[in-house]
Parts: sequence; C-alpha cells; structure tokens
Amino acid sequence: MNSQNGIETKPANTDAFDGLPNQNLIKALQILDTFSGKRPEWGIRELGRELGINPSTVYRLVTTLYQAGYLERNPDTLVYSLGPKVMKLAGLYTHINPLPALAHKVFESYTHRFKYNYYLGSLVHFEVVYLAVLDGQGPIKVVVEPGGTTGIHTTALGKVLLAFRPDDFIHRFIEESKLPRSTPQSITDPARLWEQIYAIRAQHYAINDGEQFDEVGSVGAPVHDTKGRVSMAVSLAYPRYLIYGKSLHLDELISLANKVAGEIEMRIGSTHFQGDEG
Repeated sequence: MNSQNGIETKPANTDAFDGLPNQNLIKALQILDTFSGKRPEWGIRELGRELGINPSTVYRLVTTLYQAGYLERNPDTLVYSLGPKVMKLAGLYTHINPLPALAHKVFESYTHRFKYNYYLGSLVHFEVVYLAVLDGQGPIKVVVEPGGTTGIHTTALGKVLLAFRPDDFIHRFIEESKLPRSTPQSITDPARLWEQIYAIRAQHYAINDGEQFDEVGSVGAPVHDTKGRVSMAVSLAYPRYLIYGKSLHLDELISLANKVAGEIEMRIGSTHFQGDEG
C-alpha cells in the first residue's frame, strides 16, 4: 500500500452478474460497472480485453448505451465515460433514499471520538457496495467512494454482512469465490472462515486485521432494518500500527462501531415512522 497516495479499490467484479438470464443485458451492465473513479474512461478494445468480450460486441453495446445517454464519447480521443443518464439515476437514488446522507451525519457526529474512516455498506451478490463513506483526518487514506465495491471475506464490513446471510448463500460464496488472497493475513481456508462466521453471529462484530490491505485494520458491526434483518453494516478503519502501539484499543473500537450502528438503526426507524405518519 502507498500510504501517501492512498489505496485504490480493485476493479469491478464481473462475477456479480453471474447467473442472470439475459446475456446482452449482463454484458451491458458489466460495461457500466467497469467505470470507476480510478478508471473513468475506456476505449472499445480496452473494454473488450478487460471483460473478455469480443470488440465488435462491445462496440454494439457501447454504441447503444451512448445513444441512450448512459455513456458519453470524447470526440478527440474516442474514449467513453459515464453519461448524464447515470447521473440522473444516481441523483434519483439519493433523493428517494435518505440513508446515505443520514449515515454520513451520524459518522460526522463521532469524529471527535474516532478520526479515521467510516463506512456503511450492503451486500449485492458477492460484493460489498459502499453506501456512505466518511474519510478521516488520519495519516492513511483508503480511497473509496459511495457506489464502490470491496471484498467480502477480507473486510470487517463484508464479514459482518456475510455472517448474517443464510448458510447456503455462504456455501455458494465460498465455492464460487475460492476465497482469494489479498494479503498474507487473508482468510483462504473455508473452515477458518466458518469459525469466524459463527463467532460474528454470537458476538455481533467482526475484525479485519490487515486482510484486505497490509497496513489497514477495521472493525465492523451489523445494522438492522425495521424488521430486524441485517441488511447493512458499518465499519471503522484505522492504521494497524495504532492498535499494536496501544494508541487505539480494539474493545473501545468495537463498542464504538456498535454504537454508531445502533444510532443509524434508530434514525432509520425514526425516518420510517415519520414517513408512515405522513
């Protein structure tokens, strides 16, 4: 990890679309999912190589997305970027779903107690999708944005969300993902992951000790919706050396993560209540 320039999230996981019935739609979604803050522009041949799709097929799909307004084309370089229709959908999502802004306010209210990074995420197929992010003022930055994705078994956020899914979902995740290694600390043994899953279900928190990035640790806690289901989770990320240097204490971070999650739950309930009354 480069602690000065930050950490970039990995490319979109095209496995998220496995099993969907319409192949052309799958490929179009994969194309849109490939754009990121790290890679905001793509050429036709680059997309084809990235996704393993024939360039002529990519050209047809990209042209359709461009004509529909979901992609824009630079007339000089002929590369493509996300178009205004995507912004419209993102703006609509933000308007109809107050949760990201709500969570961000909760995060801000705790920055006097924890000055590093806060995340809220949910599980979409076999990826964690960030819903809200607050970057801290500490020396290490993890560069992510709302809508970005990260791994499941290598993050505290992901492990919490995975633990509260049904066992058959977890079995499929392990079988299909093969538990890839990101760092020497990553869990690659299914038996060890199951041990952590059972512990997370009992204790209602998860710990990531350098399993996604060597220098970064995190603690995660579940967020329950109004029906008591764990549909989201929060995590607090920090430089690992602060734990080993005793500047931060895991028991205090776990307590704080659960407190932040509990406040988000309370505000979700309040928001739903007010909506029902209105």
